[in-house]
Amino acid sequence: MSYSFRQKLSDTKTVLYRRPKEELQRMLRWGPRAYFFCDSWMREMEEAARTLPQLPSSSGQLPVTLWFLTGKRFWYQTAFCAWTFAKHSERDVILNLVDDGSLTSENQSGLRSLFPQGVTVHKSDVQERIEVLLPVERFPILRQRWNDYINIRKLTDIHLGSTGVKLVLGSDMLFFRKPQAILDWWDSAQQAARDEGELNLVPNNLSPRPYTPLLMTDCEESYGYSHPLMEELAGAKIPTLLNVGICGLRSEDLDWEELEHWCRTLFEREGTSYFLEQALVAMLAARNSPIVLPRLEYITFPTKQQTVNGEGVLQHYVSDSKPLYFGVSWKLSQY
Repeated sequence: MSYSFRQKLSDTKTVLYRRPKEELQRMLRWGPRAYFFCDSWMREMEEAARTLPQLPSSSGQLPVTLWFLTGKRFWYQTAFCAWTFAKHSERDVILNLVDDGSLTSENQSGLRSLFPQGVTVHKSDVQERIEVLLPVERFPILRQRWNDYINIRKLTDIHLGSTGVKLVLGSDMLFFRKPQAILDWWDSAQQAARDEGELNLVPNNLSPRPYTPLLMTDCEESYGYSHPLMEELAGAKIPTLLNVGICGLRSEDLDWEELEHWCRTLFEREGTSYFLEQALVAMLAARNSPIVLPRLEYITFPTKQQTVNGEGVLQHYVSDSKPLYFGVSWKLSQY
C-alpha cells in the first residue's frame, strides 16, 4: 500500500470516527463547564495578548533568540510564552516565527509590537530551499510530511540549510520564574560557537567546547514508535520521556539523508504517528547526551494545585490541562 493512499485512509477515519469520539471523551474528562466555556476563555486570553505591555530593554546582557511555529489560532499563546520568558529572564528576545500557513498581518503586528526584532518565515519563503536541498526524487517521505504534517516544519523550516544552535519553544507554555537553566545553556552554546570560530582560525586547533541538545521532560512517553526500532535506527539508547516543548538543537546535527531513511523505515514498519517530530528529536538527542530540564521546575501537564499556585519555572499545558491554561494560568502569569 502506498504512503499517500494509506494517509488518505487514515485522514478519512479521523474525520468520520476519531475526531467525534475524541470530542465526546474530552467533554467527559473536562466536565461540561470547562468544555463549553473553554472557547470564551481562549478569546479572553487573545484579547489580553493585544494589551501586554512592552518590556524594558536589558542592555548589556546577551539577547536570546526564540523560534516558534505559530499561526492564527496560536499567535496570542506565542505572545504570552515569549513575553513571560522575556519578563522573567530579563533578557531581550529576538522572536523568529515560522508561519503554519494561517498567520495574518494582524497576528504578526500583535507579536511585533512586543518583539520587533526577528524574522517571519512563510512556507513560500522556504519553497526554493526545499526544492534545492530536499528534492522530491531523493526525499519523497520528508517532502510528503512537509506538505501534510505541520510539526515537521519545526525541523525543516528552521534548520534546513542553516547553521548554529536554535532554541524552539512550544506556544502553549508560560514562565513563572527565571529560566536560569535555559539561559545557562543558551549562553554556553553561544560561547561554544564563538570558541569554535576562533579555533578554526588556528592551525592544529584544539577541540571546541562540546555542544549538547536541550529538552524537557514529558508527563508520559509520547514518541509514537517503539524503543527497539528507534534505537536500531539511531544506534543509541533512547532517553525516556523527552518532550520537545523546549527543544534546543544545532542545525548541523540534522543529516537529512538519515532523517529521510528514519522516516521511511518508521512508516514502513510501524505506520504514521502524530508524534513523529518528537521521535526524530529523541533519536537525534540520544547520540548527544542531552540536557533534560528538571521535571519539577519545567512542568508538563501541571495539576490544578500546581496551576493555581503558579509552581515551577515553566508550565507546559498539554492535553487536559488546557482548561486550566485558558481559564486560570495566563491571568496569573502577568503578575
